Amino acid sequence: MQLEFFPRTRFSLLSDFHNLEATHLSIDEKIRLIQNPDFFKSPKANEVIKQQHAEMLDNILGFRLRYIEEMLIAEAQGFDPDGSLETWGPNIHNGIQTWVGLDLKTLQTPYSEIQRILQLLKIRPYQHIIDLGAAYGRMGIIIGGLYIKNSFQGYEFVKSRVDEGNRVYQELGLRKCELVAQDLAANSFILPMADVYFIYDFGQVEHIERTLKQIEHNATKRPVKVVARGKYTKQIIGLAHPWLELKYEGKLDGLFSLYVSGQGLMAHI
Repeated sequence: MQLEFFPRTRFSLLSDFHNLEATHLSIDEKIRLIQNPDFFKSPKANEVIKQQHAEMLDNILGFRLRYIEEMLIAEAQGFDPDGSLETWGPNIHNGIQTWVGLDLKTLQTPYSEIQRILQLLKIRPYQHIIDLGAAYGRMGIIIGGLYIKNSFQGYEFVKSRVDEGNRVYQELGLRKCELVAQDLAANSFILPMADVYFIYDFGQVEHIERTLKQIEHNATKRPVKVVARGKYTKQIIGLAHPWLELKYEGKLDGLFSLYVSGQGLMAHI
């Protein structure tokens, strides 16, 4: 396939992505793809199509997700043959719930939803974005392709997921994006400074609360934006973190909520 193919490529149907999925692409061609905003848009807004589109993008970019997840399940079954996704992760990851055995469609946020959130945030050049619970780092692909003046760090407990995400980042030349293997609940972990934090229901309530307090501390030094996706995180923010002002609450796009520290910021959202 020649690079001239891309200006004529349409991203309006799932079949367009299926054709790319079935084609052997060079690294340069993959890089051209992630620099095109239309590549990350789902052909339709319904959840099934968004998930199918995201899975195709993973395959196009060369992620080996199913293989790695199957290896994790096999390892967990060696410890707990009669277990399930509720027990497999804790059994092989020091009691931490890492959702080994969870369907990949549930484990990761669709690319199209991540793109929508990033557009709402109206990120300025050179801002630093941190994802707390990054899995394989889909967010870094979009930031590395479309927000080339920004930097990204994603934190994920499972090292094999981190290694795979970093392998793809390196292949695509995303030098400002990285995944870090980290237990976010560890007392020794100090949350780095950032302009935007994405936080999911990554652990027990006390772990989420500790992370939110660290974000609050960092927000005393510079304004921050927080994107919460998960009912427990949003409940904790609503009950105990009045310093975060709700600016956007998604209804049809993933049930994420967007907050900002302080007053007067992002009034245009």
